[in-house]
Amino acid sequence: MRKKSHISLAMHIVDSLNVRELDKHRKAFYIGSILPDCKPSFLTTKHEFSGTISMLHEKIQEMTIEYDANQCSERSFIMDLGQVLHYVADYFTFPHNMTYDGTLRDHCIYEKELKHSLRAYIKNGDALKAYSPATGIDTPEALFRFIDKAHKEYLKFKRSVEEDCMYIVRVCHQVAEAIMNLFLKEKYSHYSFA
Repeated sequence: MRKKSHISLAMHIVDSLNVRELDKHRKAFYIGSILPDCKPSFLTTKHEFSGTISMLHEKIQEMTIEYDANQCSERSFIMDLGQVLHYVADYFTFPHNMTYDGTLRDHCIYEKELKHSLRAYIKNGDALKAYSPATGIDTPEALFRFIDKAHKEYLKFKRSVEEDCMYIVRVCHQVAEAIMNLFLKEKYSHYSFA
């Protein structure tokens, strides 16, 4: 996806999730959502499922059950969440999959069309209709299984910009919701409310 697409998605997630921490650090989230495309590794590491999923697993593990408030600020966590969602969004973008056989030019044309379609999908309200809650995702392992299952399901369908918009928004929203739930659960795990 193009940077503008990642920003549109990030803005939509902040507005739709309605989580205080995310809203408070929205700029860090927006920066995180485009950061993987600004790093030198962008030239050597394809943002494909098979090439980055193990790195994503490690990052999610670090952000949830290994989270240490003394070593990581809330702002840094939110920026990392933006980076995680960047990769997840790319997993559901046709040219970022092993099944894509087009040229680099075709890739660029597809992503340009996706940029406009994603913006329209969010603006016209279709994105809100596609939501389903992140139920049953209460551990990082459950989240990994969810992402893997969603990607396998995605690969079975005919690829189209419209299909990509639906998967990108729905899956990224569920992943963001699940990670925030895991983060907040871990952040407040040492408090006793008895």
